[in-house]
Amino acid sequence: MEQIKVDGTDLSISQVVFGTMTFGAQVDEAEAAQMIATCREAGITMFDTSNNYAGGASEEILGRIVKPFRDEVLISTKGGSHVDQTDASLAGLSTKALHRAVDGSLQRLGVDHIDVYYLHRPDWNTPIEETLEALDQIVRSGKVRYVGQSNYAAWQITEMLYLARMNGWPEIRISQPMYNLVGRRVEAEYAACSERMGLTNITYNPLAGGLLTGKHRPDETPEAGTRFSKPMYRERYWNDVQFRAVERLRGIAEDAGLTLIELAFRWIAARPLAHAMLLGASRLSQLESNLKALHGPRPSPDVMTACDEVWDDLRGAAPDYNR
Repeated sequence: MEQIKVDGTDLSISQVVFGTMTFGAQVDEAEAAQMIATCREAGITMFDTSNNYAGGASEEILGRIVKPFRDEVLISTKGGSHVDQTDASLAGLSTKALHRAVDGSLQRLGVDHIDVYYLHRPDWNTPIEETLEALDQIVRSGKVRYVGQSNYAAWQITEMLYLARMNGWPEIRISQPMYNLVGRRVEAEYAACSERMGLTNITYNPLAGGLLTGKHRPDETPEAGTRFSKPMYRERYWNDVQFRAVERLRGIAEDAGLTLIELAFRWIAARPLAHAMLLGASRLSQLESNLKALHGPRPSPDVMTACDEVWDDLRGAAPDYNR
């Protein structure tokens, strides 16, 4: 598998990054170990988690599995959420919360450093200067090598990079934006921002939480244990407009001799915004089939244009505010 050089760092990451959100939830430790082994056989060298996945169990399971070969892989995790529901001061991105979150992740992972530490979401109650200065302290301590972000707007990323450069703090070098066939709003401003700022993008939600598998129906109750059993994912994707788009995309895929999943993965692989893709799975067989679906020729220009037309309708006819 191709390795991608991350600008401004000494990191090279695999073109596919494996996300472990399901570890400790749908996936037990034995199956998780099989998944990690399958990923390594496929050439995947980076594994992603978060302090709030499965209440911290994802970090614990990942750490135990990779311990024998820790120096051969990269580990990324995230902060901004918290595991201890009894202490609200541990949530967010304040100095106290960040230091506690990093120390907690290190303990659960059983490692002495984290390769990439993401700010998981904006904290509107903490000045960004405080967050960035805390990250500087953490990086200087050796607990974190590089910092990244997920779910921030282009203007926020620009502000963070400006402040970091003005104050000599660590700069955001890696980014995790949501990006898929039915979620392309990052193309409006974020894409130009990330290119100008030299960010490496590891895009997440390639199957739109499972919507782009084509197995869901709007008149059916989401299956328990799937992402659509959670309000956040239903609010994001579960609506008639998105389902109609999926049916159009299914037709495009069939006309091209592809499954909908193959189209979803290979479309992302063909997009210049996506330097790497975050891929997860809820069972080993799903991981194996998804890895297989990734391999193959990229969609033709006609197929890419047809996908653009679906997005144009999803995006709507309202004009952009800027030129």
